Amino acid sequence: MKNIFCAGLYIFMAFLSFGQDTQKSSNMKSAPTILFICEHGAARSTIAAAYFNKLAQQQGLNYHAIFRGTNPDSVLTPAAQRGLIKDSFDVQGWKPVQVTKSDIENAYQVVTLDCLLPDKDNITKPITQWEGIPPVSSDYNVARDAIVKKVQALIVDLSLKHNITK
Repeated sequence: MKNIFCAGLYIFMAFLSFGQDTQKSSNMKSAPTILFICEHGAARSTIAAAYFNKLAQQQGLNYHAIFRGTNPDSVLTPAAQRGLIKDSFDVQGWKPVQVTKSDIENAYQVVTLDCLLPDKDNITKPITQWEGIPPVSSDYNVARDAIVKKVQALIVDLSLKHNITK
């Protein structure tokens, strides 16, 4: 009975974190993580992670993005969900999650989108701040385009670093 409970708990915990992986691949576990954080983890960081993973895969860049929130909503915003689906992303199971110190420590790079991290003074890792991103609820396409432009620049930067270290 104890083994059944442990197996059930493991499956439940795996289900809770399911939405944070915007793409699944066998090599994702070894890929360095790019951590995108916005206040609610329900729109801007979600879009950034989705497009980062898509573009990194297209470029053959071995990085993987996840999204988190400093004050997460319980679900993706309706505008972000509709827009991502329209953009051909399968958002089933994606759920905002509270950012943790472990998320930050384990990330290769941390990017905040129009938010401040709590307890920022105790974080030793460099943090890239993307500010001035339009609200997704006002106009998904405008917000998405602003985010994708920044994601593309990050991909170029990581590609250059990746080629230098080869």
